[in-house]
Amino acid sequence: MLYVALGDSVTYGYSASRNAYAFPQRVARALSGRQKVHVYLQAKPGWTSKQLANSLRNVQDCIWDEAKLVTLMVGGNDLLRGSPWLLNGRDGYLLELVEKYHANLLRIVETARRPGSRFVIATLYNPFPNSPVAAEYTARINDVIRLVARRQRLALAAVDRAMDGREDAYIDGYRHGTIKDIKFRNNPVHPNDAGHRAIARAVLTAYRRGPAGLRRAVRPST
Repeated sequence: MLYVALGDSVTYGYSASRNAYAFPQRVARALSGRQKVHVYLQAKPGWTSKQLANSLRNVQDCIWDEAKLVTLMVGGNDLLRGSPWLLNGRDGYLLELVEKYHANLLRIVETARRPGSRFVIATLYNPFPNSPVAAEYTARINDVIRLVARRQRLALAAVDRAMDGREDAYIDGYRHGTIKDIKFRNNPVHPNDAGHRAIARAVLTAYRRGPAGLRRAVRPST
């Protein structure tokens, strides 16, 4: 079975103590039964939704045709790139950011989705829960993700709910939970091993339920 994981540094496995603890690898192990699950990773630290969408032009069609599971989790870097403008109170910038993200998300889904695969799209968690502008951005982005999931009939992994209230336990290097914690390097935004486990469980739950609430015999423990 081929599993294609699309995203940025979170999907790449950043801040997991071992590659095996990154959420795509946890998902693959949970799904491995009679057949081995092979992970194709199309993710890179620093990628925005636009960069991910552009990168898919280099993926051969046979990958999408053979994939039985595709997961998509991207958008955190869109916020980080725009944080200077958001902090300076540019009212129109947030709306512009969300609109561009929506367009990029549709490009990704259109490219990667196939009738024979299960597509799971994940909401974003907010690494800065004590920053109003970050909370507003994340809420709007997640509204877009839920809209796309509903209209495209994708399975929705509620990662935001899985992480909500436990950011200090799930995020590597968590400090004050405000956008002012952003640094040039080692930003406190990536999930630690426990965070990757929480994301994997949310993805597996979505995979099991499917877009119409269908059940699958998949164990969520990772």
